[in-house]
Amino acid sequence: MSKGKKNWLMILIYAGLIAMCLGIVWFVGKISSPTKPGRESSSETTMVQTEESQEEEREEEESESAEATPSEAEKQEESRHQEENGRWYGGRTETDRPEMEEELPVEEYRPPSIVTVSDIHYFAPSMTDYGEAFDEMVKRDDGKLVPYISQLMDVFTEEMTETQPDAVILSGDLTLNGEKGAHEALAEKLKVLADQGVRVLVIPGNHDINNPNAASYFGAVREAAESVSAEEFLDIYHEFGYDQAISRDGTSLSYICELDEKNWLMMLDSAQYEPVNLVGGRIRSTTVKWMEEQLEAAKELGISVIPIAHHNLLKESILYPVDCTLENSDEVIKLLERYRVPVFISGHLHLQRTKKYKPEPGEPEDAYHISEIVADSFAIPPCQYGILSWGDGGQLRYTTKEADVERYAAAHGLTDENLLNFKEYGTDFLVGVISQQIYKKMSSLPEEHMRKMAELYGQLNRDYCAGTPIDVKEIKSDEAFRLWERNLPDSRMFEEIDDILRDTRKDHNTWDFPGEW
Repeated sequence: MSKGKKNWLMILIYAGLIAMCLGIVWFVGKISSPTKPGRESSSETTMVQTEESQEEEREEEESESAEATPSEAEKQEESRHQEENGRWYGGRTETDRPEMEEELPVEEYRPPSIVTVSDIHYFAPSMTDYGEAFDEMVKRDDGKLVPYISQLMDVFTEEMTETQPDAVILSGDLTLNGEKGAHEALAEKLKVLADQGVRVLVIPGNHDINNPNAASYFGAVREAAESVSAEEFLDIYHEFGYDQAISRDGTSLSYICELDEKNWLMMLDSAQYEPVNLVGGRIRSTTVKWMEEQLEAAKELGISVIPIAHHNLLKESILYPVDCTLENSDEVIKLLERYRVPVFISGHLHLQRTKKYKPEPGEPEDAYHISEIVADSFAIPPCQYGILSWGDGGQLRYTTKEADVERYAAAHGLTDENLLNFKEYGTDFLVGVISQQIYKKMSSLPEEHMRKMAELYGQLNRDYCAGTPIDVKEIKSDEAFRLWERNLPDSRMFEEIDDILRDTRKDHNTWDFPGEW
């Protein structure tokens, strides 16, 4: 072989070695590079299987650890997450990880409170010109502030919007005498309150349905006005309790409303308006049966029930013994006491009263018997409403509060002096109306004596309506009382004064229930 051929052979050998080295380098790089989607080499498959095997072994170890000691397993899991991610999932570090109880707090039960208002006797301003006929009606009435009832309801609506009770209850006699225009106007005011998130519940009173005394007053003319039927009453007020009822009586305008998970309100229609309107009240026999079914259902669920009606459950007044107490009150009392109902709320009487039922004289005060709260008329000064509050242990407490008309008038820039000085005006109005009615019944006595006697009667009536105590000894030592004794001792009016004095010896504006008997 020539020297030149040897050189070329050596070059080819070196070139082949170099190519072999480059090939080895390429192959090593290829097998160590990431896998492309959809492709997998045998070496890569082996690596994935190895990783899956390791993962399965790790999960088996963790499972065994969790079964043996759960707290240790949790620590191992937390440690692994910290090692892999350096922090807790969700961005929380170990130091700020919340406990499960803190993440899902149990909401504490908040006992409810309700406001009860009765005998509003609303009258629509569109139905009068406040002229002669209207004035005459007011003078013959029992002291209701009909001239300012629209403003009073505005004050009440604003106060309820501010306090936000769990429910506002109107327990009958929503209108002056059942005028359809008055019902519709009142419903508009209640709609404003409901739109502010306050639940409103209503039931009818004896003035509200099929009332033949519905009237309008323009100039010197009193003219009959359209009243409403039971169906029309429901149509006007359906969104104020009836639409939210969990049960309704099919034979009356009674219904059950859920106050909260522990309490129901039993709204009872005690008015008699078919075929004609009556003053007195009665719970229909079919309604009593419905009541029993609802009370039994509540008992099974551990629910407390508060019944509310327009007419009174108990004999509440010596002065007004007729057409106030339910005609079948004994039957209703027995039913409610069988289920140990704590209190019955009513209105109708136009007096603020609280009383505990006593079937036998001398029965111990701490023995269980149902009590009754009678709310006075919101239209009669002091124009107050009741507040019933629940305690944590099922206790109940009732208090009253006067509508703050003076604050409302000042805040809204009203210029009517009667509203700006409402406390004084309201008292003078009530005493003045009643005193004048009594004065007109007297005769043949000196003018000065009749005025003093009539004034005393008016003042006693004011306190009687408000449920405030009367100092009998002080009254009997008053000159005006001695004038009654000397001049008209046998008159019906003096008998009424004696009834008031015997009937008002304590404050009826508070009531308490201990929670159990």
